[in-house]
Formats: sequence, C-alpha cells, structure tokens
Amino acid sequence: MKKITHFVFISLLILAFALTGCSTEKTDTNAKEETWQVSPAFTISKPGPDGKDVPYGLKGIDGKLAIVDGPVIAGTNNKQLFHFWGGTPEKTEQLFKKQVKVIGTSKENGKTVTAFESSIGVPNEEIIKPPHHYAESVGYLNLPSKGIWKLDAYIEDELFGSIIVDVQ
Repeated sequence: MKKITHFVFISLLILAFALTGCSTEKTDTNAKEETWQVSPAFTISKPGPDGKDVPYGLKGIDGKLAIVDGPVIAGTNNKQLFHFWGGTPEKTEQLFKKQVKVIGTSKENGKTVTAFESSIGVPNEEIIKPPHHYAESVGYLNLPSKGIWKLDAYIEDELFGSIIVDVQ
C-alpha cells in the first residue's frame, strides 16, 4: 500500500511539474514585448528624376515591408509610401494592382483602426526598369493618437507583414 501511495504522490508531483513547466506564459509575454520594438531605419537605392540611383530612407523590415523614414503625426493624413518586397522580382510583380489595407493597433490602449487603404501601383518602366525588386502603394496613413503602433499590412485580405512605428 505504501508503494502505491508513494507512486500516486510522485505521479501527481510530476504531472503538476509538467503542467507548470510547460506554461508558455513567460514566452508569450516576451514575444509580445519584442513585437512592440520600433522597426529600424535603413536605406535603399531608388531611381531619381534623372534615372540615376539615389539613397532613400525607409523604416520597417528590409526586403519585406517598409514605409518612408519620416515622422508620423497623430490625427493627421500622413502621405505615405508603403514598400513591399515579394522575395523575387516575379513574386513582387504579382503584387502589382492588388489592394492594400493596413490595420493599426495601439500598444497603449489596444485600439485598432484602419490606418491606410490603397492599391499597389505599376511602376513607370521608363524610370524604374525591370526586374522589379519592390512594389509601392501610396496613400494616407492616419493614426488617431501618439504612441507605439503596430501596422499589419494586408494584401487582398492576407497578412503580408507587420512593422512598428512611433507616432508623434
């Protein structure tokens, strides 16, 4: 009888340890904290009006999703140029003419808004020669309050990527 009691006690102890040891609460919390880190700035080369490449400042994820590296002001229509990379020129070109919708989520209060809606343009090939390494969507980015905002970009209702911005 003592062996059975001892076995049950150890089994319950192992089960309790396994249940608490497998908790992902700490991992989930850390992941959430990491996702709110403001996206970094970087520079790409873009053709200028004369067709020669010039440096162009962006912030976001180089090679995936970015916006122009400039201030975003709360409560105003911030003219913005979203940049999308498909991974290859062929996949990037498949993004042309598709609808873009950006949902903003505030870190401070969890509020979500539709922050941007537009479509991806077809570049003027006299200025931007193929192969196309990125696609662009121009429009107005509008976020109602200052603070840290996560921007989830959807193309044709499918999540394409997310960046974090600090709204002034």
